[in-house]
This record gives sequence, C-alpha cells and structure tokens, in this order.
Amino acid sequence: MSDEEQLLSSSGEIRANDPYCSAAKTEPNPAEMLNATEFTLVSWNIYKENKEGWKKDLLTLSNASDLILLQEAYLTQTLNQFLVTSGQKWDMISAFRYRGIHAGVMTIGDIPAQTSCAQRATEPIAFLPKSSLINYYPIRNTQHTLLVANIHAINFTLGIKEFSEQLLHIKTVLANHQGPIVFGGDFNTWSDQRELALDQLIGNEELGLHKVDFVSNEAPLVWGHRLDHIFFRGLKVIKAEIIPVESSDHYPLKVQFEFVPENE
Repeated sequence: MSDEEQLLSSSGEIRANDPYCSAAKTEPNPAEMLNATEFTLVSWNIYKENKEGWKKDLLTLSNASDLILLQEAYLTQTLNQFLVTSGQKWDMISAFRYRGIHAGVMTIGDIPAQTSCAQRATEPIAFLPKSSLINYYPIRNTQHTLLVANIHAINFTLGIKEFSEQLLHIKTVLANHQGPIVFGGDFNTWSDQRELALDQLIGNEELGLHKVDFVSNEAPLVWGHRLDHIFFRGLKVIKAEIIPVESSDHYPLKVQFEFVPENE
C-alpha cells in the first residue's frame, strides 16, 4: 500500500516520514487560527471503537475541546459520519487496514492544520505498524505555530531498541521547532525501562518539554504503569483531568493550556 493511500485528511496534504517536517510559510486565514490566549486538548486511545458509548463520549469531548488526539482510531462509516456532522477538520496516518478500514492515529481540530507530517514504525514481534502524526496550527497575533504530536508507540518488543528509535524520529522534528509544543498519546510505557527511555528523551534540555501532572489516580494501569501521557512546552497548564469512561480501556486525558507570552 502506498503512502498516498494511507495518509488521510479532510483539509490537505500530509507529508510522510519527513525528518525535517516544519510549518508552512504561507499566511493562514485569520479564521483558521488558534485563540492566542488558551485552548483545550484531549488525548484518548479510543480502543478501535469496540465498546459501546464511544460516539457519545467523543461528542462530549469534542464539544469541550479545541483539539483531540485519538489513538487506535478506525475510520469506520460511523466515525466518518461523526466527523462530517461535526464539521471539524482532521488528519490521519493509517498504520494499516483492517477489513478495508483504515486504522491509526487521528488528530481532530476546530481549525485545519497548516501542515501535517506522518511517521510509521513496525513492531518487531507482532509486525503491526504503529504511527505518529505531527500537526502545526497557526496562532493569532504571533509568528509562531503550535506543534501537536500524536503518537501510538510501539508495544510488543523484547527490548526497547525499536521503541527508542520511534521516539528519536519524533524528537528530530520537535527539536527543529521554534514555538510551543504538545506531545501526547499512548506511549505504551508499561515497564520501568520504557518509562526511563521516555523520560530521558523528554527530559532533554534541547526540547524543554514538561510532563502534565494528572493528580487523579483513576487512569487504568498496566503492571503499575500509566500508558498515556501529555508533554508540553511554551504553555502553562490551567487545568488537567483524567476522565473516566466505559467506552474504552483507556481514559481520556484533558488539558486546558494557556499560551505563555513569547517574551517570557
């Protein structure tokens, strides 16, 4: 299957496996720019839409947020109709097809991304591809853009080589960005070794990222570890919450961010 068949968008072109992915230089439409003050973002592994109630929960989340990062999204007729009805813009990197249905990560927004880039990695044991999506959103009254990276990390490995390589590919893009960043998704950090690898990458001073601290302990754990995380830079957390749902084996992470003035 070609890249062109797997890169899906409601609004434009997605560049595949571009290590130098950066925001477009074109002047965006003022109506298609993020509020320069604050925005709300949700990250959620939607569990292939296998459980009842996912559509209702997704509607509730989308009504209360500006950006949604989905993992294990299946572009079914039901999800596609939801996107059409909501009028939201979306981009998707299809890691694979299941019974003809695209499956992967999807980022949904009230405004279209100015640029989108996709990355893929294949698990060495299960041979199932995992994907990452990097979107750039223009911000009102500033020359900078918000970089939003959405990841479903490699899961089944004997060590962390492939897991670390996937993170390093994303790091290359993040390190080249001048401006605020949100990096979220299902990181599959189910072991101490994986958490350490992630923390070493994110804790790198070059990136300047911080982890959102969710006070609630309600999120499902795998072997005592959380799988889902959100990291940020150039932003201030106003409110962070984990939202219990029965429509997935993951709980949505919801964060209200405030932009930090460029001179701070």
